[in-house]
Amino acid sequence: MKHRFWILVAAVLLTNIGWTQTLVPAPPVATPSVSDQVAEFFTQLLDPAGFPARWHCGHWTSFHGWLYILSDLLIWAAYFTIPFLLINFIRQRRDVPFDRVFWMFGLFIFACGATHLLDALIFWVPVYRLSGLVRLITAVASWGTVWALIVVLPKALLLRTPTELEGMVRARTAELAAANQQLQEVAAQLLRRNAEFTTLANAMPQLAWMAEPDGHLFWYNQRWYDYTGTTLEQMQGWGWEKVHQVGHLGPVTERWNKHLAAGQPWEDTFPLRRHDGEYRWFLSRAVPERNEQGEVTRWFGTNTDVTDMRQLQEQVQRSETQYRVLMESIPQLIWTANSVGELNYCDERTVTYTGVAAAAWLGRPWQHLLHPDDQVTAAAPWQQARHTTGFFEGEYRLRRAGGEYRWFLVQARRLDHAAPSAAQWFGTCTDIHEQHNLREALQVQNTELARTNRDLDTFVYAASHDLKQPVQNLSGLFGELQRTATFADPEADHMLGMVDDSLGQLLGTIESLAEVVRVQRPAEQLPPEPVELQPLVEEVIRLVQNLGPTTPSWELDFATLPAVMFVRPNLRSVLYNLLSNAVKYGDPHRPLHISVRTERQGEASALIVQDNGLGLDLTRHSQELFQLFRRFHNHMPGSGVGLYLAHRIVEQAGGRLEVESKEGHGSTFRILLPAS
Repeated sequence: MKHRFWILVAAVLLTNIGWTQTLVPAPPVATPSVSDQVAEFFTQLLDPAGFPARWHCGHWTSFHGWLYILSDLLIWAAYFTIPFLLINFIRQRRDVPFDRVFWMFGLFIFACGATHLLDALIFWVPVYRLSGLVRLITAVASWGTVWALIVVLPKALLLRTPTELEGMVRARTAELAAANQQLQEVAAQLLRRNAEFTTLANAMPQLAWMAEPDGHLFWYNQRWYDYTGTTLEQMQGWGWEKVHQVGHLGPVTERWNKHLAAGQPWEDTFPLRRHDGEYRWFLSRAVPERNEQGEVTRWFGTNTDVTDMRQLQEQVQRSETQYRVLMESIPQLIWTANSVGELNYCDERTVTYTGVAAAAWLGRPWQHLLHPDDQVTAAAPWQQARHTTGFFEGEYRLRRAGGEYRWFLVQARRLDHAAPSAAQWFGTCTDIHEQHNLREALQVQNTELARTNRDLDTFVYAASHDLKQPVQNLSGLFGELQRTATFADPEADHMLGMVDDSLGQLLGTIESLAEVVRVQRPAEQLPPEPVELQPLVEEVIRLVQNLGPTTPSWELDFATLPAVMFVRPNLRSVLYNLLSNAVKYGDPHRPLHISVRTERQGEASALIVQDNGLGLDLTRHSQELFQLFRRFHNHMPGSGVGLYLAHRIVEQAGGRLEVESKEGHGSTFRILLPAS
């Protein structure tokens, strides 16, 4: 603006110089100074000489003249007011674009107003020269404004209209509202995440905390406060040192500072004081969070209670020590192997016995401990144990360091894991060399005894068979003697009766011996078969019903087990002996009642014979109850073989015969039957 103003002043001066040269001839004197020329210019500019007032030019009526004057004055007043309003607007709205255009408009309007003011004054003061200068200034300002508009107009056309601006404002407002809604949702989500984080942090079993890059702790979860009984104000910064044990605090702090300086993950174990004063061991871990530049911005840490784990580890270590001491103390050779049987441990006894270092055994199959012939024998049982039973046992020979082979009982048990390849075998080798030799000797002796027993059975059977006929002949002859001979001796009848009884007992003993031999020959027995109990028992009852001093009452109940698998003649013999004893040894002072029934006893079945007869004193006779030729009541005839036979038959069938009896109350015989 300033350079345009000086161009205008220069133009006016040049114009004035031209006017002065036209109106006043230059005097033939020296050129005046610039200040004199300027003073001369303004003097001539305001000099009305040569121009009449406008009232005197033409025929102006008062109305027409004053109309012209008042209109010019009103225009001047308006033109002078507008620039001040524009200047005030620009001063208050400094953000208005194109402010120079407003200044040009202000100058242009101000100059236009000045021309109208001079036009009104010329009616009385004919300052036409000044009016011309003002008009020149107005013309320059007008074209300056035109040029400014030409320059600014393309840019002004790019400005938004109020409608467009309102639309943009509405769109921007909607965007801001949507953004605000998103911010609210994000804020709500952050609140939810913060609540979830707080809930998770408080639910975890560890004591959790966060720290600044310099190690200043500023947050703990609720478990920390519950455990330590402290508050955030007490624990902020380095307040955690208050709950550390004095003896451990120094090393812990030193290691923590080193990891802070290096920015590396931290791990340490130390005791922390509980709210009740007890110290418990914790495993503390902390990891750094880094920004994009790799700088540590925060530390996240947890403290895990490992007191029980440490105690368990100590117990395991003690147990392992005790286990090793125990293994080294027992007389067996101890070894362990992997799932395929490759040795991975041998105790010192194995090394001493074999004379081979433990390292030489490792990785080799455990069967290499055995005699070469026994390795072949053990192969099949070992494979069966590996794939099915998980237990191996056998007697094999192991080579001693001096070359001698001794017999060992080899046992191995598999410890299964989730993965079959991780299974572990634990084995022992027990020296049974003497027992093995003794057992072989006993087996030879047993074989010899069995042969001798068979020979004895054969002899007894043959003797009983050979004696039976002469005794029967003797009994027949004695009967004929009694029938045909007479004796004068008054004791003859008594003596003959005694001889007859003795012959009967001899014949009964011979028959009992034959029965015993038959029972002791399992090879001669028939195979077991289903035996219906009701008809068999009724058959035996008919045979024994009248053997005793009184006639018994019977109670039969086979609903639980109607039939059993047994050799029918043998079961009949057992029942005959038990029921005949029950009938013969009834108490004469009360009615005899005998019960025969079946019961379930867990997974086993039992056939029970119960009576209310004389009973037995088991405190005196329990050890000799099933011995051969042993009798406990002598008022009835008998050989003392019945219970012995019943017991042997039941045992040979795989069962068991049990007795409950009380003298004066009766007896209960329980036959525990073998599984079908």
